[in-house]
Amino acid sequence: MTITYGSTADTGGDMGDILHVLHGRDTIECATAYDRLGWPVAIGHRHRTGSGCTCRTADSKAPCVTPGAHPLEAAVKPLARGELTAAFESAPGAGVIVPCTNWDALVVAHPIGMAVMVRADAAGLHVPCLTSGHTTATLLVAPGTGEVLTGCPNVEVRSGPGAWVALPPSYGVRWDTAPAENTPLPAARSVRPHLAQVLKLASADRAQW
Repeated sequence: MTITYGSTADTGGDMGDILHVLHGRDTIECATAYDRLGWPVAIGHRHRTGSGCTCRTADSKAPCVTPGAHPLEAAVKPLARGELTAAFESAPGAGVIVPCTNWDALVVAHPIGMAVMVRADAAGLHVPCLTSGHTTATLLVAPGTGEVLTGCPNVEVRSGPGAWVALPPSYGVRWDTAPAENTPLPAARSVRPHLAQVLKLASADRAQW
């Protein structure tokens, strides 16, 4: 997939292959790539070296648990087309936040997510996957299908405009597996068998689902 952008909407300027862009660290290029994919991009908090997340004030007693990787407000406010560059230029290092409207997000512990990805890859199933340090992994599936996994142990399902995820190059967030060219997002039901197998292996005495 090739994404193009320019100084005005819908004009040229080859941005190159999406995988190259999304694995880079240029916030505006990444945000523009997501915008060209039709994903509603919003601006998030920044991580400040030495003083932590911009959501913390000088008298804040507790550190932010997701520094620079969460929305500015409780409700994510996507940027209008044409506002993106100016918004991120005015907030160097800002996080890129996207509400879960173009996909559902399945958030699991990092080891579980990586084990699921190994099994999915072996089965030829392409699942876009984000990691946040070595804490969590987030699998992106077709929108509206995450309800198949609602109530499953150790799986947080994020779906709809009220839910969100931080995307690279937000602080601490990386693509393990980026979106693929012309490859549709899998339905949650196709990911479930791999996830179920991992959960069973991780905790054999846990109630099965």
